[in-house]
Amino acid sequence: MPLTHRTLSIKLIAAALTLCAANYSFAQDTDGDGVLDLVDNCLTAANPSQLDTDADLFGNACDADFNNDQVINFLDFVGLSGAFQTANPVFDLNGDGVVNFLDISMFVPFFNSTPGPGATGASYAANVQPVFIAKCAPCHTGLGLGGHNIAINYGDSFNAAAHFTCPGLNVGQCALVRVRAGQMPPGAGCTGNPITDAGNVSCLNYNEQTLVFSWINGGLSP
Repeated sequence: MPLTHRTLSIKLIAAALTLCAANYSFAQDTDGDGVLDLVDNCLTAANPSQLDTDADLFGNACDADFNNDQVINFLDFVGLSGAFQTANPVFDLNGDGVVNFLDISMFVPFFNSTPGPGATGASYAANVQPVFIAKCAPCHTGLGLGGHNIAINYGDSFNAAAHFTCPGLNVGQCALVRVRAGQMPPGAGCTGNPITDAGNVSCLNYNEQTLVFSWINGGLSP
């Protein structure tokens, strides 16, 4: 079929709409707090401050899992009750400097659920590979330690993780587990807590850990 002006216009409009949709997805801010989903530590709870007292990559506003066992239950409520009318920042869900009935009212909807949801939508090429190249060289930029070069080969992300701390996980998922455990980068003296490690440039900082989490949470996008 000849490419008429009308046909060309339709094709251009379709391409523009596709590009706009892709950019919207990349720049989406689900909770309208001014922080893009890509790095938002509370995806559905507006928290422009991004306060994350325990640095577990879930903001206080969506993280009532105070003992970090991945479920919000009576154990967490006991902790919250014990901190009532104190300034303990771990239990201060709204970040107003005091643990009170406002925090209890925020806790109730989270009961019997999991923390989050957190950041999602990061891609390997645009967001995560630069982090891996900066922090995982030379072990995973050519040496292939652990059986992979995740910093330069996207496909290696899906290899089964060989490390004993990551049963059932792939290399991409295991990367964050080991970073959070203070095991990666090896010999760098990292604890895995980005607040504690803030002065150590060899360790992944909060934003870098959030991007890796966002990538994993979104399904290891290329």
